[in-house]
Amino acid sequence: MAVLIASAWPAAASTTTAAAQPAAACQRRCGDVDIPYPFGIGRGCYLYTGEGDVTFGLTCNRTADGSYRPFCWEYEVLDVSLRRGQARVRNDINRWCYNATTRSMDAESTWWWDVSDSWFHVSDEGNRLVVVGCNSLAYVTSVNETEYMTGCMATCPSVGRLENGSCSGMGCCEAAIPRGINSYVVGFEEKFNTTSGAVGRCSYAVVVEAASFEFRTTYVTTGDFVESTGGKVPLVLDWVVGKKTCREARRNATGYMCVSRDSECVDSRNGPGYLCNCSAGFEGNPYLLDGCQDINECEDSRFKYPCSVPGTCINTPGGFRCSCPDKTTGNAYFGTCEAKKSQLGVHIAIGTPYAL
Repeated sequence: MAVLIASAWPAAASTTTAAAQPAAACQRRCGDVDIPYPFGIGRGCYLYTGEGDVTFGLTCNRTADGSYRPFCWEYEVLDVSLRRGQARVRNDINRWCYNATTRSMDAESTWWWDVSDSWFHVSDEGNRLVVVGCNSLAYVTSVNETEYMTGCMATCPSVGRLENGSCSGMGCCEAAIPRGINSYVVGFEEKFNTTSGAVGRCSYAVVVEAASFEFRTTYVTTGDFVESTGGKVPLVLDWVVGKKTCREARRNATGYMCVSRDSECVDSRNGPGYLCNCSAGFEGNPYLLDGCQDINECEDSRFKYPCSVPGTCINTPGGFRCSCPDKTTGNAYFGTCEAKKSQLGVHIAIGTPYAL
């Protein structure tokens, strides 16, 4: 289990200022994963939010295969997105299997997932509860089982009706999860189970990133869901850098996190809290002084040349303009640039019919 370096910080460090910045020597990469501020490894390299913090302080651990991976508490971090305010981590697949010796399902277990002491929430937009198996009903519920419960049932009328990529009830089902949760319990309903006569002997349930999950029939027929994924799948977490709204946060200049000049505040959709983004036409890290840099749309190879006439793009702070060259006129953005007609030529052409 990874140990959070954040726990070693004194309480006085919880006061942040607009000028407070991570040290230049901070490690910003672990293995092949970039670690942008407010996340970081080691003292002075991440945003410290208070005692018990498990949000932004990461560790870089050596894994069983010899590679180095970033961890937040015991969760391996796959990547961090500043603009979306999200982090992807690896989540355990929960398994419940038929025991041929006892001729029953193994004793029911429940799996807890808890980041309630952090500034994370489980993304309701990015994740789904997925249940894989035959005659299997599983659910996600709040810890006290009174706030919410959601689940679904996967059935297997016949092997021939299973279909790769389909998670609509045959061998696989999915359910939306509530907004704003930071802890949950996964469990199987004992009245429904996989029997020795059914296809496959195990059932699986997991909250997983919707975009990364694709059902395969072998997950049921050969039970290779855990083996093919290493027992873990991506989970999307939403995070915030403050638990106030943007309007409230701006009133406290010493703690406001959107410190880059060309940045803006964005209210969280998961309730009180906010993020920072670079303004339109800028990119970088809005949590760093001068962290948002102008995008040169005229020269950046990631973008198609924005003007219809070559050589007419002029970069401007946060944007660009298409300007016809000197002695030409027209529309360099949509049309063409043509040479200007000489005023003298126009005068002569008009006066010629009246010349003696």
